[in-house]
Amino acid sequence: MVSFTVHSANFHVRKEYMMDNDRHPLARFGLMAGESLPSGGGTAAEHVDLPPAPANVHMTVGDGQITLAWDPIPEALFYNIYFKTSRGVTREAKEFDRFRYDAVGAERFQKTKIGVTKENGSLIDTATPPYQHSDLANGTCYHYVVTAVTKKGESAESEEVVGIPSPYLCVMEFGTEGYDDGEFKSPTGIALDPEGHIYVADTDTHTVQKFDKEGRFLARLGDEPGEAEGQFYYPRGLACDSEGNLIVIDANNHRVQKFDKEGNFLTVWGKFGFAWKGASQGVFDNPWGVAVDRNDNVYIADTLNNRVQKYTIEGEPLLMWGKEGAFDGAFFYCRDVAVDFVGNIYVTDEINNRVQKFDSRGNFLAKWGREGKGPGEFNAPWGIAVDALGNIYVVDTNNHRIQKFTSNGVFICQWGNRGWTKGQLNFPYGIAVDREGFVYVVDSGNCRVMKYASVETQKAEEPQVSGQLPAPAELSAKAGDTEVSLAWMDVPGAASYNLYYHTDPGVTRQTGTCIEGVNSPYTHVGLSNGTSYRFVLTAVTAEGTESEPSPEVEATPSMIDMAAPQNAYIIINHGAFMTNLPDVVLTISANDVDSGVAGYYISETPSTPTATTPGWVDIEPIGKFGETVPYTLSPGDGQKTIYVWFKDGGGNISAPGNNAILLNTSGYMCVNTWGKAGSGAHLLQGGEFGTPSFGLACDQNSDLYVVDTGNCRIQKFNNAGNFIQLWGMFGTAPSNFQNPTGIAVDEKNVVYVCDTGNHRIQRFDARNGAYLSKWGRQGGGDGQFNAPWGVAVDNKRGYVYVVDSANFRVQKFDRTGEFIMAWGSFGNADGQFYFCRGIAVDETDGAVYVVDMGNHRIQKFDTSTNFLPQLLGTWGTKGQEPGQFWNPWGIAI
Repeated sequence: MVSFTVHSANFHVRKEYMMDNDRHPLARFGLMAGESLPSGGGTAAEHVDLPPAPANVHMTVGDGQITLAWDPIPEALFYNIYFKTSRGVTREAKEFDRFRYDAVGAERFQKTKIGVTKENGSLIDTATPPYQHSDLANGTCYHYVVTAVTKKGESAESEEVVGIPSPYLCVMEFGTEGYDDGEFKSPTGIALDPEGHIYVADTDTHTVQKFDKEGRFLARLGDEPGEAEGQFYYPRGLACDSEGNLIVIDANNHRVQKFDKEGNFLTVWGKFGFAWKGASQGVFDNPWGVAVDRNDNVYIADTLNNRVQKYTIEGEPLLMWGKEGAFDGAFFYCRDVAVDFVGNIYVTDEINNRVQKFDSRGNFLAKWGREGKGPGEFNAPWGIAVDALGNIYVVDTNNHRIQKFTSNGVFICQWGNRGWTKGQLNFPYGIAVDREGFVYVVDSGNCRVMKYASVETQKAEEPQVSGQLPAPAELSAKAGDTEVSLAWMDVPGAASYNLYYHTDPGVTRQTGTCIEGVNSPYTHVGLSNGTSYRFVLTAVTAEGTESEPSPEVEATPSMIDMAAPQNAYIIINHGAFMTNLPDVVLTISANDVDSGVAGYYISETPSTPTATTPGWVDIEPIGKFGETVPYTLSPGDGQKTIYVWFKDGGGNISAPGNNAILLNTSGYMCVNTWGKAGSGAHLLQGGEFGTPSFGLACDQNSDLYVVDTGNCRIQKFNNAGNFIQLWGMFGTAPSNFQNPTGIAVDEKNVVYVCDTGNHRIQRFDARNGAYLSKWGRQGGGDGQFNAPWGVAVDNKRGYVYVVDSANFRVQKFDRTGEFIMAWGSFGNADGQFYFCRGIAVDETDGAVYVVDMGNHRIQKFDTSTNFLPQLLGTWGTKGQEPGQFWNPWGIAI
């Protein structure tokens, strides 16, 4: 055992080595074991003699490794490498939303250096360039500095460099923030046409931009937001069919638009509708994702309706499936959809943090994922894509990364962490994979598109013999009924492909039967079930030169069992959430392509019945069955789940369909909650609040408007708590708020908001939050306010009532803000107020109810005449007994 000590100005390292002989490995550098190296400390002369820090430190990243290199230092004995790790840009407690990111700390995106020094870094000693640092964690930032060691001591640290090991490397990026051609404000969806053109949906500018393969801008669709043909209102998902036509999900217009490859409008279908109100196909509620299969069928993620809809390329409805929930086949915000080469459908289920897999008929096949940060876990998965081999790529948006899986959900790899440097991501959304396996990711928060290539692909791109193509790297085969579907990645330079097959192993071009000129995907039909077939593939140049064959694959066709009925489905009371009566109506359906649906069984017990269990309702066998049947729920209030099974003529029983409804016969009870602390400001994080204590209103469509006071904005939800939109921010300009409180909505879809800190009322369009008008300023005169708190609208008579809290009065206006009258003063006598808060109107007789908070009471006024309102009644005193109040605030009728 030999030991030596190395001293420098700021660190002390002791090393011990076991040697086969007495000679220390540093002896060849003229250093003896135990000898002290001159350090950076000491006299000025000693500092002058220290070697310079290594220059031009650079790196090459790979899968689980980083290779470092630098310019040599004369007389260097060896080099020391110091490193630290980080996770990229991390999220601060105050930060909740990517759209406001620039306002809350964008400078952190510029801080790629974390200050690695000799003192705080982990040491790799006696290194020489190039140095390969292996066994690293993909997606983690590794920060390095390098020092040189000579006989005179150790140099200062080099410039810090950072690298992120990854199985995929960024080979191209384009886009920056802005409104011009080639710039983005909030890109989301992406699609590739058969010629390799790139389409990107820039959602907030209501446009779709087209680029060539190199990321050069070509054209733009859309301009101002609108409902006309060719206009968009928040476009999101994109897809291209086999002819190069573009499919655009026009999300907030709740429709689908189709364009030819030149950008000319072709057709449109869809309108707004709620699935829970029994909406049929052809209606959408904020759809997001879209995919096109090999037969040009179109699949659409109908996001807020929590279902997938299938159409022909011309918009004719074919199929739909899904409902809200966390069980198999249900969704909670289905964001995107993708199709593999055999027709399986993959859907990102955002709030459930999973991916679900279905066959082309909508039958559930598999699922994977849960909330988390580990491999195979998600935090709000959005985009999804499938490559030519059937591998699945999922955009794990809130984890700022991409995850890759097999078609059965087996984790393969991941890459990305949060940041702005090359290869990092900041709230990615859309994703697409081309026929060569390059992955395109919409890096929305950084307003750019990233193109990635796998490390293995980069290694495989070695110079070939002139005129010789490389062999196809991989061939994928999936067996079906008397057929095998095959797919592969395109080989650059290949004009066509030849497929060879045989039933014996070791297929070659000489022994296999050749099928010339095939394209991916290819389905080989007419095969024998139960027989194993082997396949290899070659690439062919335009001149006819054939590559070496691909690795061999095997597949065995087999009969597909379709005996049991499929697509068991049930809806209770046409999708109602709650009922106060135990007698309900069930809508049930299923189909069977063999002997037909011959019976159904309904129960609140999830145990699957046998074909002879009592309770089956037999019917005349039919291929597609649908029926509305009465049912009585079991006694007792609470959530009731009903299951339905179907059987065919042979007694084969389907998987169950199920749905739930809340039975409440005894009075009011909590049926739903939503929201958490925060300031998220987009669809993913709507429902984050900062003190939503004061204002709540409901419109004629049962949509809810919540005054998010602490965040100075309004949020809109449907009555299930699903976020729709928001508007407002802190300030004094129109549409800005300072501590907003009261809110009301009239029958003309106008929202009235008490902008308390700005002492005014603002009016907005309830449909999109657009600013309409305002009135009022601080003061005590007519039409002036001092902290207006509550607002109410009398739709029948056209009046608006405002609680002018700190002026201790109520003011009456017409809908435009024209002052009519005011009443009230400070005090506790009848008709006086002490900081009144809430207000409501009974439209049957025009009576106005005012919450007199400081006096702990409610006052009711007659407003049926043009004279000052007359007090009709008052009730309440301070206390906690029934009929008493303690600082009451809100009121509703």
